[in-house]
Amino acid sequence: MVMRWKKTMSAVVLTASLLSSGYSAYAAADQPAAVEQMNKVYSLTDALSVEVKSVLNERNDTGSRIGVVVKMQNNSSKNVRVPDYEVRARTSEGLQYTLHSSATNARTVQPKEKIELSYMASVDRNEFTISEISWVDIDVYVYPKVETDILSVPAQDLEWTGNEDDIKGQGAVRKWDESFKIPSVSSPLVYTPSKVEEENTPSGPVKLITVLVENPGESMETVPDFRLDGKAGKSVFPGQRVEQEPVTLEPGKREYIHYAIPVKNNVVLQSLNLLTPETYMVADANGKLTPVEYSIGRLNIVLPGEEGFSLYGLKKYVMDTPMQIDAVNSLIDPNVDVSLVELFMHENQGDGYKTAIAKFKLHNKSAQPVPVPIFDVDLKSGGGYTYGGVRQMASTERLMPNLSYIVSYSFAIPESESEERIGLFLVDSQTAEPYRTTISAYQTEVMTQDETSKWMSFYPFEVEMKDWTLVTTTDPMPGYVTYSYKLQLDLDIERKDRVVIDQNFSKMKIELVDTTGRTIAEEYFSFTGMNRLISGIQTVQFKNLRTEQHEYPLTIHIYEAMETPQGEAKRLIKTLKER
Repeated sequence: MVMRWKKTMSAVVLTASLLSSGYSAYAAADQPAAVEQMNKVYSLTDALSVEVKSVLNERNDTGSRIGVVVKMQNNSSKNVRVPDYEVRARTSEGLQYTLHSSATNARTVQPKEKIELSYMASVDRNEFTISEISWVDIDVYVYPKVETDILSVPAQDLEWTGNEDDIKGQGAVRKWDESFKIPSVSSPLVYTPSKVEEENTPSGPVKLITVLVENPGESMETVPDFRLDGKAGKSVFPGQRVEQEPVTLEPGKREYIHYAIPVKNNVVLQSLNLLTPETYMVADANGKLTPVEYSIGRLNIVLPGEEGFSLYGLKKYVMDTPMQIDAVNSLIDPNVDVSLVELFMHENQGDGYKTAIAKFKLHNKSAQPVPVPIFDVDLKSGGGYTYGGVRQMASTERLMPNLSYIVSYSFAIPESESEERIGLFLVDSQTAEPYRTTISAYQTEVMTQDETSKWMSFYPFEVEMKDWTLVTTTDPMPGYVTYSYKLQLDLDIERKDRVVIDQNFSKMKIELVDTTGRTIAEEYFSFTGMNRLISGIQTVQFKNLRTEQHEYPLTIHIYEAMETPQGEAKRLIKTLKER
């Protein structure tokens, strides 16, 4: 069995609702209203109005690159030609730089249509600030030519100097959990930052950012392309959206999108920059188009402070009650109740670690079969150590209506772990694959098996051991004697809950151990099938011994054992000793 122990290097920052109530679904009524940052619209002609969408002033190897995107709207009922005005960027010192039109800019604006026009220029200098974007009419048919200023638009609050720039401007800095719309993007979609989690990958730590998207409009909407970068001081860590396919939302629907931000060890991010892409097209002499792509910072989202993991910040779980699952996440069917029914931890003598086994009851409340949800489970100690669970092998793929099914997880835990309460996290490892995101979180008690009790728990079975006898038998052979052992158990088996179990359900494993701690024989007994354990006297015949000597006294270990993809996991339940 592979031991998955790891130290959480930074806090898992979840919504306040998660920490206070297990895991609450997002409620739109509880969120602040989204504030839309609008650019001012100016009249360019009688029919056309313009607004500056973005201004780039980025330093490069040869100087600076100026990029401007303008939205132009035709307010008339007729086609209107885009004026042949020269578009210029004016600096705070009064210098003007002529911008060149993108090769794919439209020449005509149709009635009531809004288009985007892209302009760019390269300048062999840097360290200047763009203060205005101007439209100038050039009359080249007179000498000297006559220039007429048509419109000048302030641009100092729109200028973006690159990834290391600070996003400024009214409404551009947002608090965590504050809903917003993306400035300059014509979309009704509302976004709410939801979770920050850290994943330790082979290439280093990755911050996983979960953002809730809601469509309050009346038509289907596709989430536009944008990026989230992490900022720590002056350092910038580029992020990438995890979802590769377009995310489309029907009216009134909500969905999560995720961003992975690789960071360096021990880096604490203070905020996130939201950037949108722009493209300028260059045409060569043969008409071949080459895109020039860049991004513009739109919003800065302040991250909540990292205070470290607090076990007691999680809601206490009441055993065998339905867990609150993130309602937006679609991994678990809403008609399936997930309940923790057992969480035992016990030291495995001689193995150097403890084993914990958690059993979950999955109940299908609907009238139709539903798929068995495949979720991960983590346990987290108060010290911040996370232990990943290994799911039992299972053959059941669907839950039948109004029935319950048991699924178990095993955990390898250091011997030093002795806390009576532990954090329990249900984790979705599929939606944002290869990253994992929490969908439910609680603190819960760790159950311990009382070895002096006559009852043994194999949920949903309770097994009472009324009596036991270990007998040694001999089988004389020519020149030597062989030994075997026979164990008689007087058991009373009660089924606590009517749940469905299959052939992969955990078994009772009995081991014979000699005085040196060596296991000399073992046998398994199932709670399912024709040869299942039943109440009454059970006889266990140990024949395949790993010794030819008569061993006395022997110790009997009774385990709960289950098969996982990583091998057998077992939990010691009871120890019996010959006297």
